[in-house]
Amino acid sequence: MRALSFALLLSLLAACGLGVKPTGEIIGGGGGGGGGDTVSFALDILPIFQQDCTICHGGAGGLNLDSFAGVIAGGVSGAIVLPGNAAQSLLPRRLDGTAPPVMPLDAPALTAPEVDRIRTWIDEGAQDN
Repeated sequence: MRALSFALLLSLLAACGLGVKPTGEIIGGGGGGGGGDTVSFALDILPIFQQDCTICHGGAGGLNLDSFAGVIAGGVSGAIVLPGNAAQSLLPRRLDGTAPPVMPLDAPALTAPEVDRIRTWIDEGAQDN
């Protein structure tokens, strides 16, 4: 019964655009959570980057994911986001393992809802919102 309740809870969270970190922390839920809302860079995407990416990709040099301008500027590999085209954008491909190296390096992978939220934001035009 307990396992069924937990599975139901996880399904409900995923349907709402939320996820659960291995630590048990519930994540997500800004403007992109269900109901056709537009994914917000400030509310949905930047918090993911701050939690999982900016320890290596923030501040000076290389790829800087601590701001919209840094994300759009890309890094030594070039553009990582092609607004309107998540399928061809390097960022989600590095996150889902279809383009090496898989990110984040030496750390737990982002959840499927987090990667999907990033893809949706890119497909919606990667707006600074």
